[in-house]
Amino acid sequence: MDIDIDRLAMLAKLHLTDAEKAMLAEQLPSIIDYIGKLQEVDTSGVDPKAYLTGAVNVLRDDVVTSTRHERDAVVAAFPKSVGDAMEVPGVFST
Repeated sequence: MDIDIDRLAMLAKLHLTDAEKAMLAEQLPSIIDYIGKLQEVDTSGVDPKAYLTGAVNVLRDDVVTSTRHERDAVVAAFPKSVGDAMEVPGVFST
């Protein structure tokens, strides 16, 4: 199997040393052969969404809580505030 390592590296946006190119040229054909063997495996009875672990998403209900005292403490500790808002230096010039 003839693989153009330089072209492959360019398409993958990889900067390879000569030693890395030589190693890849030696190993890549066997990697591609292995992928070919994997494609021969019968997966017709396998659920494509099957998970390897029993992990599930743990979600909590969205509950509105009052954090007014925390907000007031943050605004009070801020160097510059206007009313109940924090004032920060402008980012855009007009």
